Amino acid sequence: MKTKALKSVLLAVLSLLFVLPVISQKGIEDGSKYGKGQDSINCIKNLSLYKEFFKHNNYKDAISPWRKVFGECPASSEKMYVEGITMYRKLIESAPTPERKDELIDTMALIYDRRAEYFGGKGNILGRKGIDMLRFRRSDIEAVNESYGYLKESINMEKSKSRDAVMVTFISASITLNKAGKIDDNQVIDDYFMVTVIIDKLLGKSSRWERAKANIDDNMLKSGLLTCDALNGYFEPQFQASQEDKEFLQKVITFYTATGCDRSDLYVTASEKMYEIEPGPVSAHNLAILFIAKNDFRKAIHYLKEAVQGANVDNETKAEWYFELAILSSATKDYCDAIRYTREAVGLKSDYGKAYVLMGDAIIASRDNLGDDFEQRAAFWVAADKYAKAKSVDPSVAADASKKLNDYAAQYPNHEEVFFRDMKDGDSYQVKGCINEYTTVRSRK
Repeated sequence: MKTKALKSVLLAVLSLLFVLPVISQKGIEDGSKYGKGQDSINCIKNLSLYKEFFKHNNYKDAISPWRKVFGECPASSEKMYVEGITMYRKLIESAPTPERKDELIDTMALIYDRRAEYFGGKGNILGRKGIDMLRFRRSDIEAVNESYGYLKESINMEKSKSRDAVMVTFISASITLNKAGKIDDNQVIDDYFMVTVIIDKLLGKSSRWERAKANIDDNMLKSGLLTCDALNGYFEPQFQASQEDKEFLQKVITFYTATGCDRSDLYVTASEKMYEIEPGPVSAHNLAILFIAKNDFRKAIHYLKEAVQGANVDNETKAEWYFELAILSSATKDYCDAIRYTREAVGLKSDYGKAYVLMGDAIIASRDNLGDDFEQRAAFWVAADKYAKAKSVDPSVAADASKKLNDYAAQYPNHEEVFFRDMKDGDSYQVKGCINEYTTVRSRK
């Protein structure tokens, strides 16, 4: 096999003997990338030699003519630099001593620099250089710091054209430098935000960006740097100047949510500011849920009221929001409001059993606003109507509704009280106040 490969190399070199005079003359005339005169002949000869050996993965014989091309005609071929890196990676991996390995790594760095010098594309090349330097010098913290600089400059130059590997390696280097005390927590978080903002805009274009984001997020979470205190320390100094900036507020909301810091005061303030800039029923509801979690029911009610007034909200969702309003109103002892909101809920969703049960509970709780003892006990009749309705429309609440029906029947007015009012069982009776409903008279047994 080796004999066959060597034979093809010799044939390639012999073929050059027929074309070199013509090419050489062209080099003299126009100053081509191969040089002039004899230099041009040597360049093309060595270029052809190394390519033939390289094609057969014979790096041992390819490296000598390659080095001559690299030194004597650096503008001859950009691919020569790419293939040179491939060979030097192998040489570095098999280097006999640490000293020799360092020399080869230095040469690899030079290859990247020369490629950028002669063919441009500095941003792309810096990213590749940074990755390779880290590949072989990760245990040297100063080399990590240098590579971190290459990667950062590459991302700043390439932005959305950056390679996913560059982004992932950059964050890895940033975390390593932080652990070594070379950069502080805020710098790592800043680096993380820089790449995340770019990647988020690329999600959906290729699965590799989903993988890159998952990898970066995983590394950051394992680093322990994305704590609530760290986020506060990073965002709080910026908040005063940026609180009207929608993009900044969205960043705060996104990262506090992702890290489970969505009860922090800064998150709450950012969410409210975002709502002022871009109000809507969904964002209002999200704010309500946030304030429920913080046990600030008054503010939660305020935002739920905003949410139910929003346009383009389907009846099912709006019914749920009214039900939530009724729960909060009961929690704040505003029972008349709770009755009103449950009525809104069942008006939108007729089989909403939980809302009927809650309505019955609120009616009983509101009875203190009625008149004498008889009138207050009459509230249990209306509540019973609601529990019966809940049981008939929603089997999931039937057991609870039945229990309440049985328990509260003992609270009905007795037969004598009904008779004294000149009424009998089955008569119609209006319970006034905020209940304001007609019901059926029932005396307790």
